[in-house]
Amino acid sequence: MLRLRKEDTSLYLYIKDIALKPYIEFQEQEGLIYNSILSSSASKVYSINSLATPNPFEAGRGVVYFDDNFDQTLVNCTTYSGSMEQSNRVIVYDELGIVIPDSDYIVDYIDGRIITSSNVNPTTVDFYWNYASVVDEWPDGAAAVAPVVVIDIGGTDKKGYQLGAGKLINRKCSLHIFASSAAERNDLSELLYDSLYLKSCPIYELPRGSVLDFDGTFVGRKMSNDKSTNLFSRETVSGTGNLLFDNVSARNITLPLTLPKGANDVILSSLNAYRARITFDLVSYTEA
Repeated sequence: MLRLRKEDTSLYLYIKDIALKPYIEFQEQEGLIYNSILSSSASKVYSINSLATPNPFEAGRGVVYFDDNFDQTLVNCTTYSGSMEQSNRVIVYDELGIVIPDSDYIVDYIDGRIITSSNVNPTTVDFYWNYASVVDEWPDGAAAVAPVVVIDIGGTDKKGYQLGAGKLINRKCSLHIFASSAAERNDLSELLYDSLYLKSCPIYELPRGSVLDFDGTFVGRKMSNDKSTNLFSRETVSGTGNLLFDNVSARNITLPLTLPKGANDVILSSLNAYRARITFDLVSYTEA
């Protein structure tokens, strides 16, 4: 994984896990539906039947995978350099309303599924989810429901930082905000601006990739039920400092009701009705 991808992922995690904490919602006693198509003799899959709006399992949302305080984990007086999978943000109940131990199932945080190979009968679930969608690609108006935050790294400049080795890296970045109302747009814009202005975030080494595997489960969870060994590594890139946010600026975007001639005068979707953009420089240093 090259440096740009590490910076992009680190920025994504900062926006999703730190900046947008106030936009985490709670769903209680949602039903679980047995999914016979995805189940097998080795494991049973149950899908969360949520009626929340927007859909908690649309792109960029999903179930929250860290507890509220996800600093380094202390186990048996040994500090592990990483963050443990959540332990109190997903609670699964059986048909009698009894809590099922989390060692009896794993969670697909992206698609909202409970997967178990034990002789248990998951029936309902309490869970926390990300109300604001965070993506790194332009949203499809037919599929996305506001609020959506798009992270866009649009360009890179590098220059010598000192005599000898070492470069100062400056990347031009934008956060595009799509909201459902002017009030929501203003709140998101102000919150994200304050999360960037005079702030910084770590550059993670990501030796095991991001927090979730390709199937939405917490990294390493399928190999062990011991959460103290299934840690998202927060090891940082050596020989460098944090990612600094510089020249932060926020502006609302007002679009015409129709597109210019030549675009068939298509009326803009509601996704574009309340927009804002935050621009900033993502500044870091490397010894190489």
